[in-house]
Amino acid sequence: MQFSRYIFAQLLRTTCAVTLVIIGIVWLFQTIRLLEMVISRGAAFTDFIVMSLAVIPLWLTIALPIGAFVAVNWVFHRILNDRELTVMQAIGLSPMQIARAPIALGIVVTVAMLANSIFLLPSSFGVYKELQFKIRNSIPAILLQDNVFIDVVDGMTMLIGKHGANGIANDVFIHDTRNEGKVITVLAESGKFINTDGAPALVLQNGQRAELTGDTNNSAMLYFDSHTMSITATQGPKSERMPIDMNEDTIVNLLDPAKSPHPTYFSERRAEGHYRITSPFLGLAMILIATALTLRGQIRRDLWWRRAFVNIVIGIGTIIVLVMSRSIATSTPQFVPLLYASVIVPMVICLLSLYGTRHIAASSNQLSDQASA
Repeated sequence: MQFSRYIFAQLLRTTCAVTLVIIGIVWLFQTIRLLEMVISRGAAFTDFIVMSLAVIPLWLTIALPIGAFVAVNWVFHRILNDRELTVMQAIGLSPMQIARAPIALGIVVTVAMLANSIFLLPSSFGVYKELQFKIRNSIPAILLQDNVFIDVVDGMTMLIGKHGANGIANDVFIHDTRNEGKVITVLAESGKFINTDGAPALVLQNGQRAELTGDTNNSAMLYFDSHTMSITATQGPKSERMPIDMNEDTIVNLLDPAKSPHPTYFSERRAEGHYRITSPFLGLAMILIATALTLRGQIRRDLWWRRAFVNIVIGIGTIIVLVMSRSIATSTPQFVPLLYASVIVPMVICLLSLYGTRHIAASSNQLSDQASA
């Protein structure tokens, strides 16, 4: 029991460390796009931090199983080099007794991934998509450059004499040809950039609005104290975010045809729902694979690299089968059980292997030779 606790503590620490390293590497590569978008749109740095953190639960679905898999191989390799595994085998511990710590780690990883899949991922990814929509529909920071003509959208050109804090712009000039057959020119002392229901707009103060109709060459002049102009490609309805991203929906909604935004999306949403159920067990399956292959037969250092190679091949193969099963289940719903089989079958085989493997004790001469090596 003391040995199992000792191994479990090492496995847990190593799993956390490896998972953090994987998340950090992915974070460095993936957040470059987020940083570019935030900078180009002039959004707050806190928005970038929130978005980069909100997407981490999505990466955990793969990073945590891989981290646990690497941890099992690493810890077993270290304690084998220290001859602790050899001693435990020599005193009569069976493979199943030695495997108690990795199995306990697998249960902890599975529970954590279930919580992530059911609760954390939908809520955090919803925050990510909301911020992404807000930033993409915000005013680009380049609009705040002084004395530069900018084509804001097709048919709309803007010039700002000077900009101040809090989105205030002074000496604003706007040339608007978005409506066919109509040219609008606006001059204003100041303006403030705002968002109205996800669409950027400019509230102008103390200015004049001139409108020229092309067909009749009629013109009209309007002096105003306050005037609001939408900064969109057309004067049509404002864009709205459609919550159709599967990562921000719950498993119950994914499996419910009535909750699908469109019937054509349901097959993909159903496959994603079953994947969200089965993927948390990937960590336990990969841990059992590494444990069963490492503890099978006599534990010897000269066989370690051969077994490690087989571990990696089978572990990667398990991930590939699970991902391919989701793709197959999307196009062919009859293959949904393949998702469950891709994680259940390896777990059953590994457990039977651990239970059925007979202990091969090392002789005292062999043990002393290894100790003196």
